[in-house]
Amino acid sequence: MTSQGKLIVIEGPDHVGRSLHARLLMERLEAHGVAVRIVGLARSELLGELIKTTTTELHQLNWRTRALLYATDLHDQYIHDIKPLLDAGFVVIADRYTLTPLIRETIRGGDPRWIEGLYNTMPKPDMTVILEAGGRRLLNRMMYNDSLTQLNHYEAGADMGLSPSITRSFLEYQKLLRKAFMEHANKDGISLVHTREVVTEVHKAIWEHVKPCVAGMLQSISMG
Repeated sequence: MTSQGKLIVIEGPDHVGRSLHARLLMERLEAHGVAVRIVGLARSELLGELIKTTTTELHQLNWRTRALLYATDLHDQYIHDIKPLLDAGFVVIADRYTLTPLIRETIRGGDPRWIEGLYNTMPKPDMTVILEAGGRRLLNRMMYNDSLTQLNHYEAGADMGLSPSITRSFLEYQKLLRKAFMEHANKDGISLVHTREVVTEVHKAIWEHVKPCVAGMLQSISMG
């Protein structure tokens, strides 16, 4: 990328802690005097609210239509938010970017080349970090946070007929997602951070990957 700013992407499955760590990374960068903004899937002015409020109906569409909707959402954000911010020298943290919609639809039978073609004009990230966790760990977190009842069929992969049990389907679906994320990490040299440790340790690991990318933008923190 030739812009003044940096595009940092945090990828990973649902409930792995992407949004939390995007916020912690933003706070750390701001403490170093860096201007930061967080973007992500389904956050555009054009389609963000529609995607969020019609999730059930959206997930009943075919993979091609879903891919087009998510690509349109991200392109709208790029035009109105991401590009202007990068040109202004911001660090833009994307809470998921092009990899998640690619993986979601590919494991449902979508054509990966066709989906990748939707993002040909999008800028490549300066740094991508994939947060990972096993399906049982994610399920335990959902139970601890009392969010298991909010698990929808798409999140659980129930639309793929993996199991009549929604929790078993979720575990099988997570295996497919994890394998796909790992394959992309190995192929594209993407950094992987496991989230088995406490939040502070996971953040520390993320920072170790991100810091070299933004080193030239950091201001020293005065200790008084």
